[in-house]
Amino acid sequence: MAEVLGRVVASDLGGPRGPDATHRVRVPRAWLKHGALVELDLPRHLVCAACDGGGCDTCERSGGVTLRERGAPADVLELALPQAKADETFVIRLPERGGLAPEGSGLPRGHLLLRVEPSAEADASVVLAVRGEKAPTRRVPSVPPAWLSPRAQLIALALGASVILLVIWLLFGR
Repeated sequence: MAEVLGRVVASDLGGPRGPDATHRVRVPRAWLKHGALVELDLPRHLVCAACDGGGCDTCERSGGVTLRERGAPADVLELALPQAKADETFVIRLPERGGLAPEGSGLPRGHLLLRVEPSAEADASVVLAVRGEKAPTRRVPSVPPAWLSPRAQLIALALGASVILLVIWLLFGR
């Protein structure tokens, strides 16, 4: 069976390649029941599959592997989940979606070992994909801008209050 799958993905699964990476995502149980098509945003750095984050020669003792260069656009993966039982955790091996091979080696990227876990809700990085349409917009928790520190907020509040008092004085102070 492995030989058949190896021919389908057209990749040498056991040959030399970049470092393998692992990533875990949680998806709603209903998505697994129906084998949904999902999109997930992959972070730039993932856990090294060889040492499970402990540090080894493959990851140069960092515990992680890099999927893309700094400044490169986000890596969005579209994936059809296999139909599975609602309480079944499984791993999907995605050839050439893992870590970058050393520069100048000419090797393909490593594999991505994607651990899919059933859950009540999806992780923020996973959304349902709609074939032929743009993926739905995601809500991202709002984070105040860096320039809006607590001190800057206090100054803005003081200036706002001063303007209001000035307007009141101009209207009623005469």
